[in-house]
Amino acid sequence: PQNQTGTTETNPKTFSPFGGTGNSGTTTGFSSTTVNSNQTATNQLNYTQKLRELWNQPTAGAGVSDSKAGSAVRFVDKATGFVYEMQLFSPLSNRLSNTTLPLPYSAVWDAQNSSFVAQYLKGDNTVSTNVLSLKSGTTTDQTLTGFALGANISSVSVFGETIFYLQTYTGVSYGFTSTIDGKTKKQIWKSPLNELNSQIVNANSVALTTKPYQNVPGFTYLVSMGTGSVKKLLGNVPGLVSLISSDATKVLYSSQTNISMTALYDVKTGGAILITPATFPEKCVWSKKDANIIYCAVPENSLDGSSLTAWYMGQTSFTDDIWKYDLKQNTASIIEHLYSDAGEQVDVIKP
Repeated sequence: PQNQTGTTETNPKTFSPFGGTGNSGTTTGFSSTTVNSNQTATNQLNYTQKLRELWNQPTAGAGVSDSKAGSAVRFVDKATGFVYEMQLFSPLSNRLSNTTLPLPYSAVWDAQNSSFVAQYLKGDNTVSTNVLSLKSGTTTDQTLTGFALGANISSVSVFGETIFYLQTYTGVSYGFTSTIDGKTKKQIWKSPLNELNSQIVNANSVALTTKPYQNVPGFTYLVSMGTGSVKKLLGNVPGLVSLISSDATKVLYSSQTNISMTALYDVKTGGAILITPATFPEKCVWSKKDANIIYCAVPENSLDGSSLTAWYMGQTSFTDDIWKYDLKQNTASIIEHLYSDAGEQVDVIKP
């Protein structure tokens, strides 16, 4: 696809996409009525805006659901662990729970937006991973109940009501599937590779990709959640990051050497084509309506070979636009200038 526009540089703000200091609220944009009355009035007044900030503090993670009442987002406030809900197309918002969680840094929601896997740091600096569910009380006073998933858990993915997680013991990684209620658990992966990121691709398979580092060869494997069989999708790609399509026939991936490159790999043919402008798969999402469409947040400034590592470490941040890649037509076009509508830098992750 062709780069169809030029861009101008804006002054970046401090931002760390995976925690730390900085204005991490710019990546998610979620809000509620528990802020001061001035901000609440502004949120209610401007809920029809094309782009609006819903929450101006760091969040641990969000889930979006659709119902007859409309589309709503639920999210966890990092500072308190409280759960909030915001209607996307109305001014309605609620605090759903006031259960305090100790500095949660990750919350991955299920399909019903009623349960989530939360990870947070304990006092001894170990990571605690728990499955938590909202239990109805009043609208604004639901309780959180749940169970511990286990120790030494790194990557967690959720698809529907299924959880996949990686657990490490004595240098070996084990991959498990579990139902969200914890009643059914199954091991499907065991390997000396223990620095992995996971993505549940569909109801039948999960993709595991080695954590990226510039110039270090990376690999992506597709693991059957039914049989545990393993298929290598990509291998020996320096600084590999991947995002697999829901039918597991295409892989959007980036490679980091002395340059930053984005490409599309066809699993059936074994061929790959470059995608421009370059971005990171963490900034992309496959269309649910058209298998040939990918939406990505793309930095206005060109990426270099050190961009991915610097971004992970919070040493750099980006001002993104939203691009639409049409793989069938071989075109790419900007569909949203985030800075123009937000009036500030927006560094997107996990759209």
